[in-house]
Amino acid sequence: MATFVPSKTFIWLNGSVLPLDLALLELERGFLYGDGLFETLRVYGGRPFMLTEHVSRLTAGAEVLGFAGMLKPEELQNAVEQTMLANSLRDGSVRLTVIRGRGAGLYPAETAPPTVLVTVRAGTPYSPELYTRGFRAVMVSFPRNERSPLVFLKSLNFLENILGKKEAVAAGADEGLFLNTAGYLCEGTTSNVFLVEQGTLITPAVSSGLLPGITRRMVLQVARETGLRAEESLVRPERLFTAREAFLTNSLLEIMPLVAVDGRPVGTGRAGPVAQHLRELYRKTAAEKLG
Repeated sequence: MATFVPSKTFIWLNGSVLPLDLALLELERGFLYGDGLFETLRVYGGRPFMLTEHVSRLTAGAEVLGFAGMLKPEELQNAVEQTMLANSLRDGSVRLTVIRGRGAGLYPAETAPPTVLVTVRAGTPYSPELYTRGFRAVMVSFPRNERSPLVFLKSLNFLENILGKKEAVAAGADEGLFLNTAGYLCEGTTSNVFLVEQGTLITPAVSSGLLPGITRRMVLQVARETGLRAEESLVRPERLFTAREAFLTNSLLEIMPLVAVDGRPVGTGRAGPVAQHLRELYRKTAAEKLG
């Protein structure tokens, strides 16, 4: 007779912390239509970083999709914290996924509360060596539609990003960069992009067709607080090759130097001093915020 070994990984599902291998996931609308949203955040020393900001962005997205009224931010935060506690998570990441409540047909009435799923992953997402080496990127072959409302939501409709990442991996790169339909730089498949030009920090404007990242916002704030000029503007891709350096941001990457695009060096082709300095300030600010 086979011996049952309980799972050591726990998730939050609709109000209960459950072993992963015993959970019955009611994910039909996410599975059938991608009708949901998600957030991914870092955990440092057992504390979720920028949790309030991530939950706020998720609920704002749910407002656009039309089911924010059935979400309570304090309950979402509690779900994240209880799942971390169940997994004894000290350092790693958390993914919070919310799917519209069950309903028949493509346009259901709101007859059920949303499905809330929290999963965790332990460990440091990226090795120290990567920050020394930096990321290499390629331009994705198809454009981002800056007119689509989906580009401003962190939704479960993630196939464009997956296809873009697939192109990058096939080319031996770490990340893919999107241009929009007008030929301006948007974002990476999982990151926001920054350039450093003559002492000014520049990142594509949200109107270019990008998800405004939580880390992007914090980097702009930290830079301005330290006296570094920071701008959001339309960015032509060729500026990557005249910039002194560039880097990528997201909650798991923090600040990752971008050293090459399409096989051409960015700046010196090595991790630049501004990216390294801002990452130190970012981590210092994170430590202060978490107390």
